[in-house]
Amino acid sequence: MKASNIAVVSALLLLGAGSAQARMQCDVGGYWDIVTRNVQVCDTETETYTVTTRHCDYSGHIYLGHLWNEPDFYLPSFRYASTNLVLDESSSCPAAQWESQTGTYWYTQPDGIRSVDWYTYSGSLGLTNDQLRTTEHTRTIKTNCRTETVTQRVWRCGYEP
Repeated sequence: MKASNIAVVSALLLLGAGSAQARMQCDVGGYWDIVTRNVQVCDTETETYTVTTRHCDYSGHIYLGHLWNEPDFYLPSFRYASTNLVLDESSSCPAAQWESQTGTYWYTQPDGIRSVDWYTYSGSLGLTNDQLRTTEHTRTIKTNCRTETVTQRVWRCGYEP
């Protein structure tokens, strides 16, 4: 409860400082207005918890698929690839993971016009690492929430309505 009261008093002081600044920015003067509003106030607790996940790493070679046209530059027949999965700790890593990578290449048609086509490298990557990792997180839990009425003095520019 003390923390809630301190928070309300701090908010009022900040608003008071802000209203003094607003008074200086008024061209024609102004007046004090009383504003009453309802605010939600909660008690808070910070909780620390851990999450354990399984990290599966895969790597290996993937192979170039069929090309419909002859590329203007060299495309190797295979390339190295790696990927990973993050799973729930109770899951197990699959023994292999399918990987596919696509891109474009330039080729020259028989009539001399250059065009673009697609290439695809694909293949099965083998499991290289199976590891459990634990991370620590914090979260704020709100309890005992209630509505309180806050009355503030606010500086208004102009004449009273």
